[in-house]
Amino acid sequence: MKTGVTRLNGVAIVLAAAMAAPALIAGAASAATKTAVKTIKIGYVNNEGAAFSLPEFRIGGEVAIDYINKHGGIKGLKIEEVKCIADASPESSISCANKFIEQKVTIAYAGIDVASDAALPLLSKAGIPYVTSNSWGTAQKNDPDSFILHAASAAYTIAPLKVLQGLGAKKVAVILEDTPSGQDFIKNVVKPIGEGKLGLQITPITVDPANPDWTAAVTTAMAGSPDAIWGQLTEPGCIGMTTATNALGFKGPVFAGSCSLYITVVGAKAIGTYTSGDVYNLEQSKFASPRIQKNLAVYAAAMKAAGQEKYINGFAAAPYSSMFELKSIMETIKGPITPTSFKAAMNAGKTTPGHLGADLKCGQKPWPTETSHCRADILIWKVVAGPNGPTREPAVAGFQDYSSLVK
Repeated sequence: MKTGVTRLNGVAIVLAAAMAAPALIAGAASAATKTAVKTIKIGYVNNEGAAFSLPEFRIGGEVAIDYINKHGGIKGLKIEEVKCIADASPESSISCANKFIEQKVTIAYAGIDVASDAALPLLSKAGIPYVTSNSWGTAQKNDPDSFILHAASAAYTIAPLKVLQGLGAKKVAVILEDTPSGQDFIKNVVKPIGEGKLGLQITPITVDPANPDWTAAVTTAMAGSPDAIWGQLTEPGCIGMTTATNALGFKGPVFAGSCSLYITVVGAKAIGTYTSGDVYNLEQSKFASPRIQKNLAVYAAAMKAAGQEKYINGFAAAPYSSMFELKSIMETIKGPITPTSFKAAMNAGKTTPGHLGADLKCGQKPWPTETSHCRADILIWKVVAGPNGPTREPAVAGFQDYSSLVK
């Protein structure tokens, strides 16, 4: 879930920058030498550190890897994780790319890496595909060597704006962390769609991700008399923003990107807010198909067994789902799983079952302006009072595909 980032899906950060998958395979043995391949190396980069830290984007994927390895692996091969922690700077992303190249991974997977665009040229030159659940940069959205498994970042923009517009908003204040992907999100996604397509007045407000002042950000937003406030933020950002909108008495609708943890933290103050996502979490299981309900039950059990129960209803679901989707894609490959055969499978145009969300259509390029994405659809939720506290219910029934607005 791209809070903000991020988007953070859409972070954007969306959601993380709007909301929001690992690097796969040890070297495939050549037919000539008939060397036995026993593992698939996946390079796994994630942003964790003092200034910008989302360990759940790593934890969810690692829990999935452990489960897959304990249940037969991929075509009998175990996944070998090559882990690299980055600090959200281009230099750290480049360092991780070099590590993956040295380790000869089959794919490079980003849990969340807001500077990952800096690594793309190195990975491409080495012939290593870049894979992730949601886009964290600009270049990767249309990069031929990049494969982004879940909803396009623009979907994390259109969904909040369409909902807020439907609620009568004409002026929307957009709050997000001041990162390269966040700035790109405003300039190249939010403004063109919000103002150019929907006719809304957009006022962007950025905060320092290392030292955010949410009271100041919301005060600035309210000074412009907006009809609604939308934050495309990380989970800590959504907590800070919704706490501030409540404390400062903002009366209009608040859209908290693709966040979910804030609901538990701020409690009843979250009731009435909106959020989005492209995979189901455990608390929304009753709205999912029977197949996804079954997968969610396994996900919850695996997260609990790993001691990561606190992340079950958060962003961890995205990388967890991604790992199983990659497993399904790789199992369609005839012969050795290599970077080349993996790319061919991704581009084949086949439909891949979504593990915790809608099906993937990677080779069909479902979002025309973000051709690296495998999905166009998104879920939209409203926080309501439940028997055990605030919970999410569909604000709009089922997955929504807004790709026609950008064609």
